[in-house]
Amino acid sequence: MSFIEGADRRQADLLPPNIDDYVAPDALVRVVDMFVASLDLDELGFERAVSAATGRPGFHPGDMPRLYIWGYLNQVRSSRMLERACGRDLEALWLMRRLMPDYRTIAAFRHDNPEAIVRASATFVQFCREHGRIGGRTVALDGTKMRAVASAKNLAGAERLARDIAHTEREIAYYLDRLDVIDEQVAQGFDDQPAHREAFAGAIASLRRRKDRLAKRQSELAKREEKVIVFGEPEAKPMGYARAPKLPSYNLQSVVDVKSGLIIHHDVFNDANDSHLLHPRIVGGQRCSGR
Repeated sequence: MSFIEGADRRQADLLPPNIDDYVAPDALVRVVDMFVASLDLDELGFERAVSAATGRPGFHPGDMPRLYIWGYLNQVRSSRMLERACGRDLEALWLMRRLMPDYRTIAAFRHDNPEAIVRASATFVQFCREHGRIGGRTVALDGTKMRAVASAKNLAGAERLARDIAHTEREIAYYLDRLDVIDEQVAQGFDDQPAHREAFAGAIASLRRRKDRLAKRQSELAKREEKVIVFGEPEAKPMGYARAPKLPSYNLQSVVDVKSGLIIHHDVFNDANDSHLLHPRIVGGQRCSGR
């Protein structure tokens, strides 16, 4: 019994393949293409939405949003990964019509059009409503904690800062005592210990810089009148579930249309308690669902 064999890679085709056959008729990538085609890119604020009369032709302004949205749907967010996908992924080949922008062009698009991308995302709800994908009668709300970029080491409250400052002062006092002992031994004629003295002096200087840094954080915390602050990312707050460690996080609130399962409204808060966020999210969800 023979095996199933693939086509000969060196065999030339009589006619070029049809790119539209690369993806299934009901593939999600076709929705992405149709959605971007319905956008008024100039009104949304995308740069270079109108081609210049002179100069080298650039990519069509709709090609980059197509690739950007497709990448997020397939968890491909790196500009270099998107560049590679344009040459080896069938859906990306179909969507971009075999165009292969380099990673610098893809990264520049995201850098130059952040507000336009947000506005385009907002119009997706209207797009789904016009095509009957949003029921608009029942919505579900839920919140989830998203880790912040800041390290948990940057999370500090008044008690912790005071404890760290006191501990630093004790360490400084210890090294000062050691220096006094060395000075007494040198004065009594014992062997000189310059290496130890330099090490202790360096440690004291480092500890004093740390104390100054903690004192500045203590002052900043007092000005903000907050119990806890995440230094380096003050918008984040310590959050967690039950007795789990409280890490710097944000509270993402999402409103989902029950009929389609689509997220029709979302917002990010730095309050860990979901209770008083219920009413504004319901109002926002009703507004987005057309009720």
